[in-house]
Amino acid sequence: MIPARHSRFGIPPLVALLLAVLWATAGYRAFAERERVIAAKEVELTKLVVAVEEQTQRLLRLTEATLVVTSRWIEEHPGVYPGQNLAFIDLVGNLRRLSDDALEIRILDAKGGAHVVPAPTRAAVANVAEREAFRVQQDPRTRGLFVGEPVLSLVNSRWVIPVSYPVLGPDPQFSAVAAPIQIDRITRPFEEQRLKPNGSVTLIKTNGATLFRTPAIEGSIGKNISQAPDFIKHLNARERGVYRVKGAFDGIERMVGHARLASYPVIIAVTASVDDALLPWRRDLYQLLLFVFAVSGFALFFSHRSVRGARLAQEKLADSEQRFRTLIEHAPDAILVFDVDEGRIVEANPMAERLFERTRGELLSGGVERFYAPIQPGGLSAIESIREVQERCFKGESVLVERRILSSSGSEKTVEVRVDNMSSGGRRLARGSFIDITERKAAETALRESEARLRVLMETSPLPMLIATPPPEGRTLMLNHRFIEVIGYTLVDIPNLDAWWRRAYPDAGYRMEMQRRWSEAVQRMIDSGQHSLLEPFAAEIACQDGSHRFVDIHMSVYGDRCLVVFNDLTQRHADEVELARIANYDILTNLPNRRLLTDRMEQAIARTRRKGRMLAVCYLDLDQFKPVNDRYGHEAGDKVLVESARRMSEAIRAEDTAARLGGDEFVLLLADLEHVDECNGVLARVISSLAAPFVLGENTSVSLSASIGVALYPDGGETPDELMRNADQAMYAAKHAGRNRISFFEPVQGKKAGR
Repeated sequence: MIPARHSRFGIPPLVALLLAVLWATAGYRAFAERERVIAAKEVELTKLVVAVEEQTQRLLRLTEATLVVTSRWIEEHPGVYPGQNLAFIDLVGNLRRLSDDALEIRILDAKGGAHVVPAPTRAAVANVAEREAFRVQQDPRTRGLFVGEPVLSLVNSRWVIPVSYPVLGPDPQFSAVAAPIQIDRITRPFEEQRLKPNGSVTLIKTNGATLFRTPAIEGSIGKNISQAPDFIKHLNARERGVYRVKGAFDGIERMVGHARLASYPVIIAVTASVDDALLPWRRDLYQLLLFVFAVSGFALFFSHRSVRGARLAQEKLADSEQRFRTLIEHAPDAILVFDVDEGRIVEANPMAERLFERTRGELLSGGVERFYAPIQPGGLSAIESIREVQERCFKGESVLVERRILSSSGSEKTVEVRVDNMSSGGRRLARGSFIDITERKAAETALRESEARLRVLMETSPLPMLIATPPPEGRTLMLNHRFIEVIGYTLVDIPNLDAWWRRAYPDAGYRMEMQRRWSEAVQRMIDSGQHSLLEPFAAEIACQDGSHRFVDIHMSVYGDRCLVVFNDLTQRHADEVELARIANYDILTNLPNRRLLTDRMEQAIARTRRKGRMLAVCYLDLDQFKPVNDRYGHEAGDKVLVESARRMSEAIRAEDTAARLGGDEFVLLLADLEHVDECNGVLARVISSLAAPFVLGENTSVSLSASIGVALYPDGGETPDELMRNADQAMYAAKHAGRNRISFFEPVQGKKAGR
């Protein structure tokens, strides 16, 4: 038995080393935390760039749609002065409301005169002939949608972003329309998105001209930064990205996130102040320094007491070898006792023989390093890892570590080892308890990797996301911030997928249909062996605030986690509905236009062919309408047209269609007719309704009649073009026969019979 050797002076150097490690760790932690804060702010900035990009896209798309609609109206109404036309004024008012009054509509005549809507007189309020927004529309090579540099409006002296579009109709009076974006009207929504207090949002034209900035700085609007190094190196060089720069306007160091719009010559630049981002980090740094100073003081104060305490603890250790042997023999863990001075194992229990797959004699014949893998966790060799644990153990620490061991077959196992000081009778003994955790470590690694991927995806995604366990349990585990912000529900509202179905689809019938479609989509994913839905799942969901959103739902399954991503298409759906209405309905009367009428005629022909019934296409022209226009003006004429459309719509059946082709020409589509008498009855009601006087003013009214030409399917034509042409021919026959009557197209005789 070799007596143990102890040093009284080992602890003070250790304390000094620990303090050095503490200070180094504190410094590293402060540096790492600073980098993490900056990285997190860059992620937040990237998300904000996407949001500002979407907002700017919506504004420019609305501006473009406004210009196209007003230009088409002017092209379709030659000779009409739009600024005093009620239908056009109403159209402009609706478009301005859609933009929250951010747009001002201007009509530009051929000489560059700018006309407001509504206009008190027909005189131009300003001349913009020298402005680029007017000049580009005069040249066929450059005309089209144009976004210019900011200018002071000649109409209201406010800063605007000029946007213009050509008018190409037969009337040479007007050459273009403009929708200048009022910079002071778009400031509030961008200001709400700005990272305060020192962040900024800037819109820059691709030629370097500054279109807009919030917060506003004197001289920033219109300033050209095309020669600035960051514009050349970053903004104009890449589609999107993040970089740091000192502000060109205020000298503040900022992180800049930028993106170039795909459809418009505009660059988005969103900034965040580095000083603002680091404020929480500086507060944490002060607290960390206070803590390190306090710990250092206490460590120095108690270091000398630790030496005496460790010596007293070792002197009190006493052990009975027999009791110790009995204890380890019946222990459930694999136990080895190692004599440090002799360098060999001196005791092993049966569980150790089973774990290491060796006999007791083989275990006691040498040191434990024989059974360790060459490289241990942390990159240490087998000898180094044993020495490190022994040093810690004999300093009074109960050491818990993970190690890799080799079985007799050569396979590697991961074990959890707890090492304690068991010195007795002057012998330095260490007891090691080994537990095989190979399977647990493999499971933990797989789970950790899966959760890390999902966590990164959740934290960086600008889309609403939900993580749940797969059905049938369907327990909701996590919602990202964007989900709560857009859809409104929290984990309290939707603790499981059943609660989600009830809240997102409150209508029972629609919910059952969505659940059926969802089950089919999931089954197709399973059948194909994929981990994600083969295609997005479109749905209309109810949000917490009672609003409804149109979304594409994507789902992926990672082990026992189900990731659901929602792509919000609400605004795009609304835009598509509005554009479809503009494309398919007459602006003045709100009746279907020629395009929608043709589509309905094709459907009605197919349906009539299947049922074996009749279909009537009725071409209607108001008699003596032009004198009303000439005498009372276009405004009175528009009143007559709107009232005529209303009367016709009320006179026909629910399944019929009344459409306006233009001017005073209308078409009635009467479907599912069994006899010609049904057609006569409907048209008689129409003629009777139109015969009633039209009130134009307090003491003014006019009376009109209508001439109607009818082509019956299939005798009067088999295609929409044939039916329209023949009905038009029959209408002219009714005109020639004295007006105010119905004329049917007769294909056999090649004549029209008046009735």
